[in-house]
Amino acid sequence: MKENLSEVLFKPRINVVETSTVSNSNAAQSTAIGQEEGRNWYRLLRREYWAWLGLDPIETERLFASIAMCDKPRTSELLDTIGGYQPGNWNYEWMQRAVGHQVKAKQAAEEGEQQQAYSEFLQASYSATVAAYPHFKGDDLATSAHALAHSNFVSAMEHSQYQCKIINVPIEGKQVPCYLHLPDTDSVKPVVLVSGGLDTIQTELYPFFERFLAPAGIAMLCIDLPGAGHCSHWKLQQDSSKIHLAVLDHLPEVPWVDHARVAMLGYRFAGNVAARLAFIASQRLRAVVTVGAPVDRLFTDIQRFQNLPQMYQDCLANRSGSNAGNTESLFYRCLPLSLKTQGILGGPRTKLPMFVVGRKNDAISPQTDISLLNMASSHCEVEMLKEVDSLENYNQIFTKVTHWLQKQL
Repeated sequence: MKENLSEVLFKPRINVVETSTVSNSNAAQSTAIGQEEGRNWYRLLRREYWAWLGLDPIETERLFASIAMCDKPRTSELLDTIGGYQPGNWNYEWMQRAVGHQVKAKQAAEEGEQQQAYSEFLQASYSATVAAYPHFKGDDLATSAHALAHSNFVSAMEHSQYQCKIINVPIEGKQVPCYLHLPDTDSVKPVVLVSGGLDTIQTELYPFFERFLAPAGIAMLCIDLPGAGHCSHWKLQQDSSKIHLAVLDHLPEVPWVDHARVAMLGYRFAGNVAARLAFIASQRLRAVVTVGAPVDRLFTDIQRFQNLPQMYQDCLANRSGSNAGNTESLFYRCLPLSLKTQGILGGPRTKLPMFVVGRKNDAISPQTDISLLNMASSHCEVEMLKEVDSLENYNQIFTKVTHWLQKQL
């Protein structure tokens, strides 16, 4: 009897590093204390966001139940720390889901069902992306999941009505692959550089283009943050915008976009990068959007830093090449990431238009950070989201952001 695809490609393996231990030498001591919602999970469960990507919430809850009910040994008391690539392990469960969608996608493609193939390949890519979450360098299972996420994403783009080009940006003797999404190739397009948070990679940024930018006739160029995805060779440090500056340098060589009509949108930590670019690259950008950007308090208030969920501390440690086992040491290592400490915010304003999105009672981007960003530009708009995360929030804010970008570009 032939083994199915999951059995051939993804057989259980026990001797692999468990994700929570990759950048934290004290991972075994992790408890539910300090975790949101009083839950016993290491990872932040981004239910609404994953549903917004298009992943079925009911399937997701079933998957969470499989992990929670598993009785295999765990690294700590947290539910998603089962070691080894086996049932109950976070990566394993999500990869099985990804492979299931990949099988359906290939079957649809063979039957000439282009739209279904496109949808299933995207589902496979997003599922594999979540399997790798939070995308730690040094996590072998994440590396395998990234390969599946990217291959399925490329397959999805082959069935899409839109164009996707892989742009290899040269920086320090290396090539950084970035996805360039185009509504069409009939004319040169304005372009928005888009990056996500410390726990995000390029493959999950596509919905913003598909649902908002493409209908508006705007191209999107995705860029990974230092220490993550295709940019894992670089460490996250004070010069956090180095890779984005290299992209701006390379844009005149890209024939499909107008390098004189460029904006930057940064979600979460990428908002820190975007705000930095608003000052040091103001002549090369038309506008900047930040969404929930940590620009100061998180990196200068040690109590706020220590209260961060362990996964987020580990993300900062992993991206900067350090260990989260000593929170105080990690705090001082991250201190230079404050744009106020760098002297960028809190001084003279930039003339570049900025659109700042915040949320009340946000531990990562508090009101003081929103105020700093508001004062950073002489042409700034601020939009505050509802506290509760929801699909409505995502759609409303991206609709407003897109309309604003259209005016600037």
